[in-house]
Amino acid sequence: FPEQFAKAKDITLSAWILRCLEGSANRGTVNERRYARRWRLLLGNRLLPAITLEELRRIQTVMKARRSKLQARHGQEPRAWAPGTINRHFGYLRHVLNLAIKDGLLDRNPVSGVKFLAEATTTRFLTDTELESLRRIMAPEHWQLVVFSIETGLRREEQFNLQWNQVDMENGILTIPLPKGGRTRHVPLSEGAKAILRALPSFLESGWVFPSRTTLGKPLDSRNYMRRIYKPALQKAGIVGACWHTLRHTAASRRIMSGVDLVSVKSLLGHRNIETTMRYSHLSPNHLRQAVNRGSLDEHLRSINPHMPPAEPFPRLGGDPYQLDFEGTTGSKTGSNTEEPRGEDIQPIDYMVRPAGIEPATLSLEG
Repeated sequence: FPEQFAKAKDITLSAWILRCLEGSANRGTVNERRYARRWRLLLGNRLLPAITLEELRRIQTVMKARRSKLQARHGQEPRAWAPGTINRHFGYLRHVLNLAIKDGLLDRNPVSGVKFLAEATTTRFLTDTELESLRRIMAPEHWQLVVFSIETGLRREEQFNLQWNQVDMENGILTIPLPKGGRTRHVPLSEGAKAILRALPSFLESGWVFPSRTTLGKPLDSRNYMRRIYKPALQKAGIVGACWHTLRHTAASRRIMSGVDLVSVKSLLGHRNIETTMRYSHLSPNHLRQAVNRGSLDEHLRSINPHMPPAEPFPRLGGDPYQLDFEGTTGSKTGSNTEEPRGEDIQPIDYMVRPAGIEPATLSLEG
């Protein structure tokens, strides 16, 4: 575009989105084009300064109550968009308008006043029982792709587009150029991943680690594999709420539950921020167990007096933890600890006093 047109204030949102798509260097171009197409349909003819906060809030409300064409065709009830889907749309629009501000086409981003919806963060991973059910259903050549994903923790496109020149078997390293985070990362190979790579015949046949069986010189189509093999296997195994990214969660969860620290898992998965890895912290057997004991008073006193006996949570007078014992019930007036035989007609419940306004106390043997 000419320079005078680039600095003009009368550019529409549709024209600006097309310019942003042409100069985009992001890997997620499929999602970008989907978001761009929807915003061009909604506000494509609007000039950039004419987009208002009130209009964006109204669109957000409509999205939450949106009914898809497929639901309308089958007479189904309207189903709202997921909060994450709505947030991704507005996140893309915010990114596009921020680029317009940098070019001097806009003074203020109206998306900054839109409150993003709260998203429920769930970490779904496959259990050992589910993995065993999946293994029995899938063919060995298909099952090895699932195992390789769990062994390496690669994303779907990273695994299916993996080339042999990215594999260093001697040092046991995979080099992933320009992944989702935008930085080249190195993934160490486990012994299980090395065994799978050694057994693959594609090393002598193709440059791709997982080549296509129908198209020469192309990698295996991940969407075709998902549609024809992986998803039907999940349905046969009765596994609900799982996708291919669930295998990446499984790779992280299994390492956390085995005692691997969060920083190491962050490096293995290539997370940019530790906050992303913290979603697995509740699975660590020692993460909070060690932290809660640090700085405790009992540990401090024990460091001063190593011979101090261990503290009991509930001191008791008798030897039986389930036998209630009350001082003075034996009729002793001296206050000594000498035990005297009790009458058979005396029961601990006779000495319990119920305060007014409180439900009657009940005895329980539950720990």
